Amino acid sequence: MYPALDYLTKLVVRARVGAPAKTLKFEAFSDWWVVTLGHMFGVVLDPGNYIKEVWRLAIPEGMKEVLWKEMNGAQVLGHRYHGRGYERSDMGRFCPCGLEMTLGHILVGCEVYVLQPLMEVLLAALGALHPGSSFKTLHPDSWGTSPWYPLLALGSLEEVTYPIVKGRKKILRGLKKSRQQRVWMIGAYYWALWKWRMKEIHDTGFNFLPANCVASLRDTLAQPVPKHLLAQTVGGEGSEEIPGVTPGQAHAPLLGDLTKLPPPVSHLVTRDVGQRLSDRGKSILRALRVPDASGRPRRVSRREAILQALTDGVYT
Repeated sequence: MYPALDYLTKLVVRARVGAPAKTLKFEAFSDWWVVTLGHMFGVVLDPGNYIKEVWRLAIPEGMKEVLWKEMNGAQVLGHRYHGRGYERSDMGRFCPCGLEMTLGHILVGCEVYVLQPLMEVLLAALGALHPGSSFKTLHPDSWGTSPWYPLLALGSLEEVTYPIVKGRKKILRGLKKSRQQRVWMIGAYYWALWKWRMKEIHDTGFNFLPANCVASLRDTLAQPVPKHLLAQTVGGEGSEEIPGVTPGQAHAPLLGDLTKLPPPVSHLVTRDVGQRLSDRGKSILRALRVPDASGRPRRVSRREAILQALTDGVYT
């Protein structure tokens, strides 16, 4: 009696076909995401547990596709943009401020596109859910040049980094209850910015003026989360425990207690010490080596390399 063909097919696929999030396409993004959240929130998370979360976020469907393309390096912006037939087609390559067009640049704004009036609308909407709170996950204006990164792990970030204060459990329950609504607001805000900038690129008769879009954005953020998204899990619920980081250390040293991590190695070698993570496609994390017991170089895991690099101050 031989096994069924569909059973054998499943075994072959499971053993030989890796998940998309574990392919080389996502390697540069994974390295950058880990280090960015490490500097921003003081924790290290495994990107393999969170990349897939983009499809479960309570954000507009179009924004999910935009983020997925950005993660695997397929976003058609900057040097990848090859639009033709439009008088202002170069806007897909370069922002009018002179910088290369990227998703992060669109979401953060610049001297030409001052997004402060729109960000104030978003902060007011988020603040109405948790009045008076200064916790970082409630202030996307402090999320740096890649402001969508925390969305993938918002739940884990809040559980791990919220300060140990009186009534902490009650506060975390409140944050969890409002999480889908907050993710929807932030995602809708990013989606609106993306659509306005793309319309300006492809429609020569449209000019994106942030101050003129305040009313439209306010109406968008006032809408409830669509019903088909309400049942979806947001922000990496049930994520892994993070060793060396005590929940509640909001302003603890990076990676929590570094004495609990492997001792630093002073002779880390990189192919190019000057290479920084700002060059997304050529992360030096892949080149980190440490010797084993016999003195021969061995390949270290990405997590170990990042921890070691941060401990030694490579990414300052």
